[in-house]
Amino acid sequence: MSRPTLSIIIPLYNEEEIIAEEVTKIVKSMRSMLPERSYELLLVENGSTDSTVEKCALLEKRFKYVRFFQIPIASYGLALKKGMIESNGDSIVLFNIDLWDITFIDQSLSLIEKESYDIVVGSKTMRGAHDQRPFIRRVITRIFNAILQGLLGFVGTDTHGIKIFRRDIIIPLVHQCVTDKEIFDSELILRAQHAGLKKKEI
Repeated sequence: MSRPTLSIIIPLYNEEEIIAEEVTKIVKSMRSMLPERSYELLLVENGSTDSTVEKCALLEKRFKYVRFFQIPIASYGLALKKGMIESNGDSIVLFNIDLWDITFIDQSLSLIEKESYDIVVGSKTMRGAHDQRPFIRRVITRIFNAILQGLLGFVGTDTHGIKIFRRDIIIPLVHQCVTDKEIFDSELILRAQHAGLKKKEI
């Protein structure tokens, strides 16, 4: 396979029930919505105790777009970091297996390639967003964002969820990150902000 223009990275932990169905949906959606876009799909399993590993291996054999990686411990942040470092695309998008949107890729790549943004974040909390998560999770997100804004000077409304980056400019910051688990996203976005990268929330 020739070098892709896009790398889709998905961290996986105990996702045996949905992994095959969701990966198949992503591949079909990319084919129908972005047929001219060359891409790779990096599945990064981290510490699963079910059959996620075996299902990922089968998906790698089934689809030429899929690449499969493992890390030995359960760590969302380390899985993202592994995927980003191993990626080959000009742009990197971060999805969860149960939260992905090909329309987001299309809109974000346009912002990166035509308007020179370095990062596009799909925000759950900005004005106009339709956040369907349970009430307590929405409250926790807003409290967490307030802490980031008040203590660390974060400018924005969200550091988690789906995101896309220009690979050449974000990888040096990925190597600098020292956190793992769920806080990795926030550290990376904060480092990008302090580095002066151009970010857009949608």
